[in-house]
Amino acid sequence: MKTTRLTLIAVGFALLAGCSSELKDELPTTPEGLRPHPANFIPPSDVDPAACTNPACHASIPSPHPSGYITFASPDFHGKDLASKSYNMNSCGSCHATDFTGGWTKKSCSTSGCHIQADGGPTACYTCHGDFVTKKPYPVTVGAHTTHLEGAAGSATVVACVGCHTVPTVWNAAGHLEGSNPNGAEVAITDVMAATKTKGTTGTPSYDPTAGSCANVYCHGNFTNGNNASPTWSGGSDQAKCGTCHGNPATGNPLPKAPHPAVETCNVCHAGVVDANKQIIDKTKHINGKLDSFGSQRTDW
Repeated sequence: MKTTRLTLIAVGFALLAGCSSELKDELPTTPEGLRPHPANFIPPSDVDPAACTNPACHASIPSPHPSGYITFASPDFHGKDLASKSYNMNSCGSCHATDFTGGWTKKSCSTSGCHIQADGGPTACYTCHGDFVTKKPYPVTVGAHTTHLEGAAGSATVVACVGCHTVPTVWNAAGHLEGSNPNGAEVAITDVMAATKTKGTTGTPSYDPTAGSCANVYCHGNFTNGNNASPTWSGGSDQAKCGTCHGNPATGNPLPKAPHPAVETCNVCHAGVVDANKQIIDKTKHINGKLDSFGSQRTDW
């Protein structure tokens, strides 16, 4: 599974486009903001005013903010500015408070009409990774995220974010913004179902960031008589056709290779799982780590 960070950023910006015109509490765009400090300026508690210099506080954030800082279409849009700096928002917190509720500027990011304080304000997962409308914390239009996190037509199995990624408890946790892959999220497959072993299992689950594909995962045929497919994360629904795991990837025929009996009436042995048209009729009995045959569920296969 692989999603480039640039793609995530693009999705986030596209979703933000709809809310940038509905800002209720504009971010500071005039010299009232930062330089020189206004009369009501109170230095953050962790700053020594005697040692403070403007470059030290605002080296990474333009101040005062340019006029397009709250306009999505502007090249100066704050989201683009932050994205170019790997979403390091520490400088934002120096004026707007570390929880972005306003600080001495009295300009809260969470009253802007876009960010919601209860979700974490600008640091909510969906700000960078997900959907501003539904608040889903994962990319709904990138790769196979939706299929894995919400389930598919042929399986009730879902994979949580933590099954493939290290999920930080806070946005600025070590390793979150400065991962080993500058162009994408790091993937480490730890999902229990993906690592399910049968007598025919080979290798261990892994991800190839160059090819954008998984390997040795139970969910895609790494089991007895399976094909042990290497599905491409952005390959679409073709990556999960019956034949990719069980039979002939080219024709889609789900008949497993020998020593499985060369019988194509799947529903005779696997009644309750698949029908005569080779359609899954009970998703809870498919991709569940068990061999369901003749009315019994086996784990010794």
